[in-house]
Amino acid sequence: MTTPLLELRRVTVVYDRRAVLENFSMSADRGEFVLMHGGTGSGKSTVLRLFAGLTQPAEGEVYVAGDRVDLFSSEERRWLRRSMGLMMQESLLLSDRSVIDNVMLPALAAEESYGEARRRAMLALEKCGIGEFAEDLPHQLSAGQKQLARLARAVVNRPAVILVDEPVAHLDQANAETLLALLGAFVRAGVTVVSASHERHVPEGVPVREVRLEAPEALS
Repeated sequence: MTTPLLELRRVTVVYDRRAVLENFSMSADRGEFVLMHGGTGSGKSTVLRLFAGLTQPAEGEVYVAGDRVDLFSSEERRWLRRSMGLMMQESLLLSDRSVIDNVMLPALAAEESYGEARRRAMLALEKCGIGEFAEDLPHQLSAGQKQLARLARAVVNRPAVILVDEPVAHLDQANAETLLALLGAFVRAGVTVVSASHERHVPEGVPVREVRLEAPEALS
């Protein structure tokens, strides 16, 4: 039996005396597309933050590639995130830097040279179909182009895992289909994608496993 790449075991997370997740378990295998969907407050974003080491559980265990990351030090969690592609809601593009400078940031954080980081960033932008906008500032991009730039930034370090929060929110159908097709291409290349969405937005042509989340009852 293979070890899941990502796994939560009986996890509980509490914010302001409310259990966002309660005794919750799930896993994702290598090269799998997992869609988490549910209403506001159901804990979708929290699951992504647990895997990325951005949130600690009150109870339970969090594993990435067999390592129990809820026991990692803060420095170890930072290194963990450098091996992941993150498209979290708060991960906006920096307005005072060009698109390519934004996309380079994870590679520079992983201690790549400036030249290698820029080369990787350009390749990522071209893979996402927006290489022509590399020197533009974020405010010059459309909503769809900004999302594609965020995806390029997420994959610049060639991660084994991409964690995506509401990937097609506020996008028109054409841009949404483009973004989902790219996520599907990464899955076919062996990358694990875990996506959180209010609705069922999935790429065509790849198997999808769906996880439905419901908001737990408030604590007394």
